[in-house]
Amino acid sequence: MAVLPAFSQPARRLLILLPVVFVTLALLTGLFNESVRSNLDYHQPPATNDNPFHDDCAANTTNSPLDNLPSIIQALYKPLVVPITAPTFTARDGTVKRLPPASELVHRESLGKRICILDVDTRPHTDAGGIFSSSFPTWEALRPGSAGFLSHYLYALIHGYTYKFVKAPTYKDRAPHWTKVIFTQELLKQYDIVVMLDYDAVFPSPELPLEWMLNYWKIDDKVMVAMAQDPDAEVNRDLRGNLNVNTGFIIAQASENTQRLFKDWAECPNETRYKGCAKWKDVVFHEQAGFSSHVRYDFLDGLTIDEEPGKSMLRVLPCNEANGIPEKKHLGCSGQLVRHYWGDKTLTKREFNENVMNAMLPLLLQSAFKGGNAASAVVDYTEKLLVGDEILDKAL
Repeated sequence: MAVLPAFSQPARRLLILLPVVFVTLALLTGLFNESVRSNLDYHQPPATNDNPFHDDCAANTTNSPLDNLPSIIQALYKPLVVPITAPTFTARDGTVKRLPPASELVHRESLGKRICILDVDTRPHTDAGGIFSSSFPTWEALRPGSAGFLSHYLYALIHGYTYKFVKAPTYKDRAPHWTKVIFTQELLKQYDIVVMLDYDAVFPSPELPLEWMLNYWKIDDKVMVAMAQDPDAEVNRDLRGNLNVNTGFIIAQASENTQRLFKDWAECPNETRYKGCAKWKDVVFHEQAGFSSHVRYDFLDGLTIDEEPGKSMLRVLPCNEANGIPEKKHLGCSGQLVRHYWGDKTLTKREFNENVMNAMLPLLLQSAFKGGNAASAVVDYTEKLLVGDEILDKAL
């Protein structure tokens, strides 16, 4: 991807701040206290006393040195962000992805704050290296989970999306994994699209907007949810013998049908609608198995899951594009557009580091050595001749 041939003076000044900005991003994880406070201006429904999501974040007028961080991050990434309608995109493994014809594109403009990037977790993350630790962790001490959450926050900042971290309570009668269902449903009451990610699911190319992926996967307003297929293995098959979808990365779009889907999903272990679902309260794969074996079959719009997915209210994304990691490419799941590090969760820290450096490298090269400040930063003596302590203009 080409970098802009020249930067404005303000942009060059911003580039000087790169080390500070990203050390700050990695270390000042206090941004997440009581869920990350966002100063982004999105429409809020009337506040209620029983719903923490209805609090008006704009009421907090406390000034902070980091209040301008979103605009700084956006300025830094602006030369790199892929246009929503760009005909092609080259993934990090060199695979070229092509959008459908222009007449078939779903989005041509950014949805901005109408998209919510969501993390849901019941763990405290207060230990050393955690995002809620009482002291800022060093990069060496940063935990893989913290790196995953930070990568999600960075992605939201780059594209101007809303970010939410939900400190979820636990269920008394089922595994904590089920909390992602109820809170994704709740956020869908406020946002057009909610993207829920496990901490080990990341965007390997943070410069690629979600809207581009929605265009690529043809996720129009008829699609309620989209999830990636699991690797083709017997352990990943549902009660009917079909491959599970993976709930570590969920794209959900607001609608009445979607609210019903998430309600039925959350209530699945109660067996009010789906007999046999109670077994997934604490048995692997928990909410994923509940959805794959029961809920999804209610929402196929008269189709089977083996038919053309583009005609269904559910979208099953290719495992190779939206699941897995390069180390698992032999399973057909290399994570070209979205990676899920179930194969080795510790690698989320490596991924976050590469997220930042893959984006910053061309900017730094462009600024210092290939344009921008190169005229003043690079002094070229290669055509000169050195003799003793002299620099001569031409050879003797």
